Amino acid sequence: MKFGVYCETLSPRELRQKDVVELLGRHRLTLGHALRFPEDGGRFAPERLGEHLALAQTLREAGAAYCLWPLLPKSLGYWINERNVEATARMIETILAGCVKFGGKPDWLVVDVETPWPQMEAMFFPGPPWYARALSFAKYFLTNRNPRRFAWASKRLSEIVRTLQGEGVRVSSAVFPFLIADLIDDGHTLQDYLEMPVFPVPFDAYNAMFYNSYLPTAVPLVVPPGSAQRVLYEYAGELARRVGERAWITLGSTWEGVIPGNEGKSFDRASQFAPDVAAAKAAGIETIWLYCLEGVLFADRELTVRRPLADSEAFFTVLAETPAAVPPPDARWTRNRAILERLLRDRLHRAYGWD
Repeated sequence: MKFGVYCETLSPRELRQKDVVELLGRHRLTLGHALRFPEDGGRFAPERLGEHLALAQTLREAGAAYCLWPLLPKSLGYWINERNVEATARMIETILAGCVKFGGKPDWLVVDVETPWPQMEAMFFPGPPWYARALSFAKYFLTNRNPRRFAWASKRLSEIVRTLQGEGVRVSSAVFPFLIADLIDDGHTLQDYLEMPVFPVPFDAYNAMFYNSYLPTAVPLVVPPGSAQRVLYEYAGELARRVGERAWITLGSTWEGVIPGNEGKSFDRASQFAPDVAAAKAAGIETIWLYCLEGVLFADRELTVRRPLADSEAFFTVLAETPAAVPPPDARWTRNRAILERLLRDRLHRAYGWD
């Protein structure tokens, strides 16, 4: 088994503290560390990359590994998606140039493919009433459909990934878990509706995000109460059967993260992750990640109160020591899964024009 942990907001200086480096090295973790590019008129400045590469070397010396997690300015979508692949290409060119300048490179780079930030803001963030968010969802879901743009974005993103691989950097992708329904049907429907070109791209790993601290409340019509582990087990298993050891899983969340509205929707005790870890291992997953290091190290949302070391250690002990266990079937999820996959296959798929 291999394990990793993401960190979205802490600086390289904070992560180079002796106790943090020793914690990551002791558990042989891969750190997925965000490099968030600021608003700068479309310019990507490489200056901060040197600090990240220095951290990468420090972690290697301690027995850990380093995965760079580049993120665009929010005005450009923040996450990588169908509409910003050219900005992504410029960002990656800047990173590769910085690797030459500073003399180093990450072990991995994650291409975080998700719906654009402005769309997420309109559809899911708190503020607008529920009916306004529902209308936004319907509008974007329908207007996002563009098979030609999806095919072009998939091809361009594949070129970017192959460039990184040619430089000796392995590349993973974040995967919204229900995109696996596309993979089951060998289609692209949901990926295009959500602006997420993932499975046509030759990533070295596909990392599905099962954040069960808030997924059941975010999509209760899909994930019935009490069925989250069964959903994880079935869809993680589908992913593993199709891409083998390239199937990774990220469990979450230990902290509310950067998306508004997730307050109180985190697992603040390591033991809360055990059922998800057990289900992932039973599904045949050999690499499990945790989102995120902020909640492992700190006990408060403001990230000012450090946990006792034993409490932080416990999160990684749960990842390593929890045995595999198959969650029981859930009739409500079985029904919902059948509806979702039939809708994609029989209705949206044909309307979409792939047949």
